Parts: sequence; structure tokens; C-alpha cells
Amino acid sequence: KLHSDSSYRFERGIDPQNIDWASRRACELILDLAGGELAVGVLDIGRPPTPIAPVVLRLSQLKRILGIEIPSDEVRRILAALGLKERKADDREVEVVPPSWRRDLTREIDLVEEVARIYGYDAIPEDVVVPLAPSHRTDMDRVQEKARHMLTGLGFDEAMNISTLDEEYTSSFSPWTSTTPIQSATPVLERADRLRRSLIPSLLIARRTNERLMNETIELFEMARVYLPKAGQLPDEPWLVGLCSGGDYLTVKGAVEALVSALNPQLRVTAEVLEDALFSSSAARFSVAGRVIGIVGELSQAGLNRFELRQRATVAEIKIAELVTLAQLMPKYEPLSPFPYMTRDLNLVVSESVRWGDLATIIRVAAGPLLEELKYRETFRHETMLGADRKSLLCTLTFRGRDETLTTDQVDSLVKSVCDACRAQCGAELRA
Repeated sequence: KLHSDSSYRFERGIDPQNIDWASRRACELILDLAGGELAVGVLDIGRPPTPIAPVVLRLSQLKRILGIEIPSDEVRRILAALGLKERKADDREVEVVPPSWRRDLTREIDLVEEVARIYGYDAIPEDVVVPLAPSHRTDMDRVQEKARHMLTGLGFDEAMNISTLDEEYTSSFSPWTSTTPIQSATPVLERADRLRRSLIPSLLIARRTNERLMNETIELFEMARVYLPKAGQLPDEPWLVGLCSGGDYLTVKGAVEALVSALNPQLRVTAEVLEDALFSSSAARFSVAGRVIGIVGELSQAGLNRFELRQRATVAEIKIAELVTLAQLMPKYEPLSPFPYMTRDLNLVVSESVRWGDLATIIRVAAGPLLEELKYRETFRHETMLGADRKSLLCTLTFRGRDETLTTDQVDSLVKSVCDACRAQCGAELRA
């Protein structure tokens, strides 16, 4: 990025149609100043110059864009004075061919700008009415901004990593494809010649760097594209958001749920078991409305060793395209209930194979619309008190009426329905 006479010259390009004239002028100066004898003929080994495409200027566009009327004769005079050759003209449009030295004149708007510049910007009144077309950012941009704002508010710092990794790290985790990563012919860093298929390896490397610098809080997220190869075709390049935290599985799961809720409060995140060598047993694949949106997992000891991490690390990765599809970008007002709430704690003893996510689904369905909030509290295990292969899940249910104050009998009836449903569907028993 050094500025020089050379950069000033070559960044503007060379007029291919004036090369012969420039060569002859150079010869003329050499003969005049240094003498010599001019050889006969010309050697031209370059490609023939590409014909210059004509540009059409609709006169109505001047009024629409500039807000003022400019006589057609004046428009034609300005264009001719700038070296543009007129091919045809009528009362609606002018078709011209730009000179070879004006490589910047390729579109109609370029001609509008030239006419305005020569005619005079001072001829355009300050109060001229120029029609405007409403526009807005894309849904992808809006979701990304909201996700970035939400994660920053949750205490995460945004990371920006390069899109390449070495083969060892890019093969350590790839949840979206098993195809061999694309190899770059020019590595950005030493050995970093594979386009990444996931953001998680990059975030774990960034976490390792921060650990070595003795940083105490290392909460990171990254929003970027990954590159998923396709045989014989260009790769898919989906946008993902990756998280890396020193918290446990439930902490990061809560961050994902908060992000989804911020985009659409009506959505519920469901989890199913995810088995991967990088993770311990605390790992899940997340779905919303039947769509798989991402994964969350706490690294196993083997995973920590692979990335040379000393402290606990939990990661998540979410497909932004799925969030865009599900997001409610125009918030809807819903009045708060003015009536008091009532809570009940349930301590349900279930088999070790029963997951909290499955139990929570059963509770929400059985409790119905009067259930305002369901909050997980803790898991308790004790072979003597609960029996082998059993655990106790403690949760809090909050009920609130929309049109009336709930009675104790109403809430007790709902809790009984919840307990009956949990007993019937997963063998749950209330712990005394």
C-alpha cells in the first residue's frame, strides 16, 4: 500500500487504443533529442483491443436522479465535449461510445454523473424533490446484528479468525460434512492450507492462545462462513455462529436458548444425544420446530488434550440460515398478565436413560397454556436412596392465569396431570 509514481500510473490502467500513438511519439522524441534511425514497420504482439461497448443515457433519468430538467441539446453538447462519440439520439435517449481513455464510463449512471458535474452542481436547488425508494437490510443482516448484540450482552467477545487451518485441526471436528476439506495452494500461515468446515477448531485454538497468556475470562464467539465441499461443484458456504466458553454444558445451552428466544420468543429448543470423540457425555444436537439448528458439547479430556487446553471448554455451533427462517423480525406486542403467579417444585425420580429435554416436553404438554415457565434446578444421584440406575430431577413450574387469578385447586389439578403424564410416559415417580 505504498504510494508511488508507478502505483499512480498503473492503478489507472493503460489506454490500449493509444499504445501505437504513444510508441510513435516516443520514437519522435528519441530521434529529435538523441538522433538515430527509425526502423520500418511496427511489431504488435498484444491482443487486439476489445471494442468499447456503447452506453445509453435515458433523458428521463436525469430528472429522476438529479431532480432537474436539462435540455437534450445541452446533454449532447456535454457528452461530445468529454470525447464521447454519439451513435444515435432522439428526444428520449442518447447512445454514445466512451473514449478509450475513459474506462470508468460503462453505465448509464456514470453518464448522469458526468452531465451533472459539467452542468454544475450549483444548478441543482437544495430543496429539489428527488424520489426515494424505501429499502432495508436483508433478513440475514438483521439476524446477524441481533445475534451479535445478544451474545455480547451475555458476556461473549467476538473473535475473528482466518478461514484456513492445518489438516490436523480441520479434521478434528466437522459436524456438517465428512467430505475432505478444500486445500489452498497458497497457505495464509504455515501449514494452514485447508478451508475450515467448522468454526469450533478455530475458537478452541484462540482459547488455547488466551490460556497461555493467562487470561482469566475467555468467552468467545465468531460469526463467519465455512466451506463445505461438493463433488464437482463449488462448495456450500453457509454462515455459522460458533461459541466457546469456560462454562459447563448447561451454561452454553442456556446461551443458545437465549439467542433463539431473542429471535422468536415462541420457539422451543429440543435436544437429542450427540456422540462425538471430541465431546464428553454432555453433548447434544439442537432442533427448533423440527429443524436441526446446531450442536452443543463439553469437551472430553481427550478433546482438551488434542487442543492443549488446561481448563474446561464447552462449544456450540449454530446455522444462521435456520435462524433467519425461524426468526420473528417484526416483534409483536403481548400484554403482561396482571394476575399473580403460583409456583410448584417437582422432584421426579426417573431412570438414568431419561433426559431432561424429554421430560420437559412432557411437562409442558401436560401443564397446558397456564404454564408460564419451566425451570430446571438440579440432578441428584444416590444409589442407596434412589436405587441403581436412577436419578432425581428437580424443577420449578410457574403458573399464571391470563384472565383470572388461579386457585390452589386449579394449580394442584395441573400438577397432578403433569405427574400422571410423567409416570405414564417415562416411569417417573415423585420423590418424597
